[in-house]
Formats: sequence, structure tokens, C-alpha cells
Amino acid sequence: MRKVFIFLVILMLFSMTFAVRTTFLYSKEATSVYLIASFNDFEPLVMEKSFTGLWRYNVDLDPGEYLYKFIVDGERIIDFSNNDIAVHNNEIFNIRVVSESLIVPKVGDGQVRNIYFQNQRRYINPVQKGEIYLSIEFDKNDVIDVDLQANASYIQKNVIEYDKTILYRFHVLSEADILKYRFLINDGKEIVYGYNGTEEFFEFDFNNPIIAYFDIPEWSKGRIFYQIFPDRFRNGDDTNDPKNTYSWDGPHNRNSLSFGFYGGDLQGVIDSIDHFEYLGVEGIYFNPIFEANTPHKYDTNDYLKIDDSFGDEEIFSDMLETLHETDIKVILDGVFNHTGTEFFAMKENFERQEKSDYLDWYYIKSFPIRKSAESYESWHGYADLPQLNNDNPKVRAYINQVIGKWMSYGIDGWRLDAVDQLPESYWSSLYQNFKNIDNESLIVGEFWRDSTTYFEDPSFDSVMNYVFRDAVIAYARGGSSRNFVNTTNAYIEKYPPQVLHGLWNLLGSHDTERILTALGEDVDRMKLAVVLQMTFIGSPLIYYGDEIGMAGATDPFCRVPFYWDESKWNMEIFELYAYLSELRKDSLAIRKGDYKVLYDEGSVLIYERTYQSEKVVVAINSRNSDIDIDYQLEDIFVDIFTGKTLNKIEEIKGKSFYVLRKK
Repeated sequence: MRKVFIFLVILMLFSMTFAVRTTFLYSKEATSVYLIASFNDFEPLVMEKSFTGLWRYNVDLDPGEYLYKFIVDGERIIDFSNNDIAVHNNEIFNIRVVSESLIVPKVGDGQVRNIYFQNQRRYINPVQKGEIYLSIEFDKNDVIDVDLQANASYIQKNVIEYDKTILYRFHVLSEADILKYRFLINDGKEIVYGYNGTEEFFEFDFNNPIIAYFDIPEWSKGRIFYQIFPDRFRNGDDTNDPKNTYSWDGPHNRNSLSFGFYGGDLQGVIDSIDHFEYLGVEGIYFNPIFEANTPHKYDTNDYLKIDDSFGDEEIFSDMLETLHETDIKVILDGVFNHTGTEFFAMKENFERQEKSDYLDWYYIKSFPIRKSAESYESWHGYADLPQLNNDNPKVRAYINQVIGKWMSYGIDGWRLDAVDQLPESYWSSLYQNFKNIDNESLIVGEFWRDSTTYFEDPSFDSVMNYVFRDAVIAYARGGSSRNFVNTTNAYIEKYPPQVLHGLWNLLGSHDTERILTALGEDVDRMKLAVVLQMTFIGSPLIYYGDEIGMAGATDPFCRVPFYWDESKWNMEIFELYAYLSELRKDSLAIRKGDYKVLYDEGSVLIYERTYQSEKVVVAINSRNSDIDIDYQLEDIFVDIFTGKTLNKIEEIKGKSFYVLRKK
């Protein structure tokens, strides 16, 4: 029977076909080169310029024939080095034949099937002069180990396993102007991988980096942020209330919450400084504060003016000074992909029609221009939000004027709205404008999915980390710890390491149902979510009201005015937030330390945060039932809530947690 089993395994190996790493090359000088090919329905793919000057695109393809050609500086041309051609839709293409790979990945056989190392931030990631991350990637089960040889003072290796590949990442510090390095591959014999596949050293010139330096502001790493929806946070000055202001305490309904005003303003923020200090807030992100018609202010009419219902520039300056005195940073919302219909340029379009000087500020479809999605492009088809033409130099100049004005007040950064509505090239260009004004400004993008591409050029320092939110909700509802780890590791292992401590880890926002509602208004499950948010790698972003246990479904019910009547507060949640904020400020391990999963079986999740000799361990059970695990800790720890000393975790009660600090 054993011989039959071995024979079947061998037969399966020989009958399997492996995707083959295929490289498309273009060798002539060009400004831009794209590949179009049948394997992805002829959608243009950006080709990267390699160290040797070749334009290259790598892709894993199943054996077969594929049509392809290039777009070189805007012109569609065939590959003249390949004589195999075919006609498709009356257009000539080259034929690329992909044959089965003869090498089956096998550890220790001295043959390396594929080596992935390209001129991309994934593999060459310079942080600042003297600091860089270098990574090299292989098919899984193909090599034993990899080391880096370099003229460096410090090299730290991290091994990351993906579904099909394994990546070796080296954090390198060097005092040399030119870093010389090569990879030493152990696959039963030593294989030296250097420049052009030879044993020569690669060279990275710190004075002339081939990929731009990228680091995020040090002050932003691990900082505790708080989101304020200004009209609904606090009314500090009733003299600027809009007409027909609704009662703060309700009753509330869909119409009042969607379109009504409640009187919140900037003076209310100043009046709340004690609340921020007790909660441990270190930065505030404001939803839009510029002049607009609606309570949400995303329909901007004047980017150069504070909305009258919130105050004026004098009160804005006072608020900024007050917050800065308590070391609270200020982040404004930049809505630069659409305006309101009363913005001066769009207003003139309505008034002067074909004679307007601002037609090219938007995407006009037809005349006469009416307030209709049929007349012009708009955000998701909402006629109240006409889409700006950000390719227009005059539009860009205006946005730069807006940025310059408010940054001259000393704000600390911007959160940029709906970034998927504009190309990455626009955001990377704007990012440089921000940094030219203030290199220490924090630039955050609103993107709900994998944000890897936005960190390549880069376009942002951080993003609103909705991926984290999704993972927390699924787990805190009683889900699998392994799923939580897989979801969060998907970005932790993919994003540049220098951004991880600055990601905005939110549990809710003005666009989502509140976290307590998402968890069935189960306070114990809410506590699990809070512990994850306040101890995980990244920067917590607390949505106003979540800290006191406010509930609410999706927009507009997540925008109910803040409960200033403390009898309505859930003090368990509030005190947990405040206590963990204090711990976070006191712990470099939590604030900027490494993150490592220790245990992820069933409903139990255990992870550690470490910084030098400091260590914090977090253990959570998301299920209703108690779990016996008998997990041995490497050191002696103190439970931060009970003061109890322990060196192992024997049991975790249902829907409960430990936060342990090394003694």
C-alpha cells in the first residue's frame, strides 16, 4: 500500500502544470511603456524600467499562447524582436508561447525556479539616507534560506510567507554613501545573486536614490486620533446657529440627521479640551469645515472660508492654538475631487453657460447646463457634487492656494477624501506639494481596500484603515482568530514597514454604522474591539461618541449629536478607552513596537508588542464560552487591570481579554 501511495504522489507531480514566471521585455529608449496582452483582456499594464535600462513586466502564466504588443509613448507597436504574429480584431499582435516549467519547486535541490527582485518599493524601499528595506522573493518550498551580504552596520531579517511565495525582507542601516549588497541563497548549495544575476554587488546610492525616500512623520506613529463631525459634536456658541436648528437632544429622524443643522461649532471643540485630555486624544481629524450648504460640508462652496455656522478664521486660529497647547494635532478634510454647485466656478457655468470661463474646470456633458447628472460628471451621480477636472492646471493652482492658506495657520495635515476618484499620479504630485510646504505634515487618504499602490510613489503617509475595521468586527462578533490574523497580515506583510505604525485604525466613521451597533449593542464585544484598537500596531482613530457607547446605524444615524449628558454614557467603555490611552502613551511597545502573533486557534487570539526590553501581551477570547488553553508565557507578566502576576494563561473567560505587561 505504501508503494502505491508513493507512486500516486509521483504521478500527480508529473501530471501537474505550474504557472510559469514569464517576462516581457522592451529594450529601446522611451518615456513610458505599457504592455497589452490577451491574458488580461488587453488592459494596459505599466512596464517597469530595470537597472539595465530594459522595460520589464513579469507575470505568472499557465502554459499556452498569448497575444501581446506594446504602447510606447502613446503609440501601439509590436515587438520587432519576435517574428511570431497573429491578427486579432483587425490589429497585428505578437504571439508569446509559454511552455511548461521543467523545474518543480523543491527545497535543497540547488535549483531556484524563480527569483523576484525588481525596481519597485516592494523590493527596494529606501526610508531615509542610511536606512533601507531590501527584499527578495521566491516560490514557496524552493529555497532553504537567504541572507544579505552588505557593507552595513545593521541587518535584521524578516521572513514573510504568502500563499505561493516567500519573501525575505532585510532592514538595513549603513553609514556608506553607496550601499553594496548581494543575496546569498542557500538551496543545498550557496547561490550568490547580485547585479544582473551575477555575483557582482548591487549598488544603491543614498545620495541619488533610484526610488524616492519615504518615511512618515515620527510624531504620527502610534498617535491617538479622534474624529469630529463638527455640526454634531458640541454647540459652544449659539449666536452662529443656522436658522431652524434642530434640538440637540432630539427626537432625531432620517430627514433631520441628513439635512438638518444642530449647531455644533469650533467653539464647542475649544470647550471640550478637558474631555480630550481625559480620553488621551493626541490628534483631531475634522470632517469638512469650509463653507457649504449641507451639514456634512462635502459640497464645498468656498474652500478659503470657514463656514459661518462653525465660526470664522479668528475662532479657528484660537482653536488651533488651544489644541496645540495640549499637544493635540489638527488634521483637516480635503475634498478636492468635487465641489458644491455654488462654488464660484460652477456657479458661473450655470449663469453664463457656453460663455463661462470655467467650463474646463469640470466635465460638462451638454448645454444648457442644468443641475443634473446628465449635464456634467458628478460624484457617484449626485448632481449636488460636480466633479472637478483636476487635470486642468488652473484647478491645480487653486487647490494649491487652498492648501497653502490653511497650512500657513499651522495645521498638521490633511485627510483626503474619496481618493479612488482620481488617478494615483495626481495624488503623488499633490503629496509632494504638501511636503514642500511642510515635510512634517501628515497626509492620509480615504481608501477602503488594499492601499499598497498608494505607498509606491508615494501618495499618502497613511490611510483610513477600513480593512482593520472589517477584521475587528468579524472577530469580535465571535469569529475565528485565524481569520483576523489572515486579514490583518494581508496588509501588514504587504505595506512598507515604515507606514504600519501610522495607519488610522478605526472602528467606525461618519460613513459606517457605529461599532456598538455593528456588534449587536453587546458591551462585552465592544470592549474586545476597543482592546484591539488600542493595542494593535497603528494609530487608533476614535469616532466621536464611540468612547461613550453611542449606537447608530449607517449614515445618517451614525451622525447623531454627541451626548453631553453623562448619565447617558456607558462608563465601562469610556473608562476602558481612557485607561488604554494612558497605557498606550506610557508604552513604547504599544506605540511603536513590533507586532507578533503568538497564538491564533479557534476563538483565542494572543499577540505581543515589543520594543527593546519592553513587552506587552494581549490575549482575547471572542466566543461566549470559556476556553482552557494553558499557554506558557516566556516571561513573568503583570495583568494591567488586576495587578496579578502570571507566567502562563490557563483560561480565558468568554468575551474577555488580558492585557499583560512584562514585569
